[in-house]
Amino acid sequence: MVNNEKIRLMTKLAMYETSPDGRDDMQIANYFKSDYLRHEIIKTILAVTFGTIIVVALVLCYQMEFILDHALDLNYLLIGRWILTGYLILVVIGVAVTWIACRIKYMHSHNRLNNYYRTLGKVRKIEEKEEWIKDMEEE
Repeated sequence: MVNNEKIRLMTKLAMYETSPDGRDDMQIANYFKSDYLRHEIIKTILAVTFGTIIVVALVLCYQMEFILDHALDLNYLLIGRWILTGYLILVVIGVAVTWIACRIKYMHSHNRLNNYYRTLGKVRKIEEKEEWIKDMEEE
């Protein structure tokens, strides 16, 4: 006998598992909240660092003629301070945005997973009921 409720619930579970949200949620579920945040913050710091290095290198290449003409007149300490200050501001902003966004993403992910596990529990109850009915019919 076909149980339409079980089929509907299992289809809903399969659609969630194969959706991009479902795949992401399953990966996020492998982390504790603090570990997930730490991992994402480290990725942000690395991205800001590499981005800053690339931008500084491009500016140096673009301004190479000016730098060579005024090599003895430039205040390298001041330039270094400006670069470091800009880098630190970008890191602080990036970490703050990442921290907020990842906390929200983690919370939504766990809410969706709670719904998934609740639906999975309903399917198990239906299967247990079907087994019980089958056992009663055999006796």
